[in-house]
Amino acid sequence: MVPRFAIFAAAALALFVLAACTTQLPDPPPDPTVDLFTAAAGGNIAELAANKRAGSDLDALSPDLQITPLTMAAVGGQVEAAQWLLDNGADVNGKNGDGGTALTAAAFLGHVGVAKVLIDGGIDTSARNWEGQSAADLARFDWDATEYILIALVRPAVAAILQLEVDRGTIESGRAKILAMLAATSEASTKQPQQSP
Repeated sequence: MVPRFAIFAAAALALFVLAACTTQLPDPPPDPTVDLFTAAAGGNIAELAANKRAGSDLDALSPDLQITPLTMAAVGGQVEAAQWLLDNGADVNGKNGDGGTALTAAAFLGHVGVAKVLIDGGIDTSARNWEGQSAADLARFDWDATEYILIALVRPAVAAILQLEVDRGTIESGRAKILAMLAATSEASTKQPQQSP
């Protein structure tokens, strides 16, 4: 007869080996297969994470477009990508080459979800680009000028990265909602009690 201690020791060893086999660390994630800006525009979280692990600067300007990954997520209407970038240290107020922010892009294109993420993330809603335009100004842009900018300038610039839809109803509806959010944010900030020195 086998002593109880031997049975207990064998069982404990078997459990230890089984636990070691099932808790092995996973293989390291693969290197990125697309650049940070393409990942942001397409909402590819796995590729965003791979780029971050590879040491990509989440606030870098794209060499060709001079916009941040956060702005690229805004252009693509990628809410989850915008949130991921903010959660992983991207500067919510990061400036593009034109001085604008991700919020100016979201407002111009009527991307409500991205605008909400940015506003909730603490973006400066009064920031202006080098032309002196705020996000609210771009949300009020004339449709004929908007269509020209989107079709003649923006769409060709981002064609290799994403398919940019130009639907007037969707853009104008989104812009109206963003303007309402900006107005509510402005009202909330003016109602906050001022601290005395």
